[in-house]
Amino acid sequence: MIENERDGREVLVAMRGGPGAVTVRHFRFEGKGAPARFLILDIPPGAAEGAHTHFADDRNGIGAYEEFYYVIAGRGLATLGEEMFPVGPGDYWHAPLDAARGLANADPAEVLKVHLTVVLREPAGS
Repeated sequence: MIENERDGREVLVAMRGGPGAVTVRHFRFEGKGAPARFLILDIPPGAAEGAHTHFADDRNGIGAYEEFYYVIAGRGLATLGEEMFPVGPGDYWHAPLDAARGLANADPAEVLKVHLTVVLREPAGS
């Protein structure tokens, strides 16, 4: 089955506590990609995926996910751990378990488009 870019979109208001609304495109692959998931985030000016942490022991109940970000278009400000970094097209980074991560659009006009791969790990102690 071939999926289309128009399928599987949802709009998340205040994604992970961030301002604005982020459009998320899920690439489901009929579940064949598990434990990885693939997404495209479209973050408009003024919006953000709020800073959050996926813990190895899943203490906050949002999943023990490692995340891999790749900027397709636009300019943003990435949170990784205690630091913030400017990011743009071609930049990529890994957000390991137990490290805060988030992403805000830093451009006043252009949408920030990011490919995000999330990999679910078994929670520590399970």
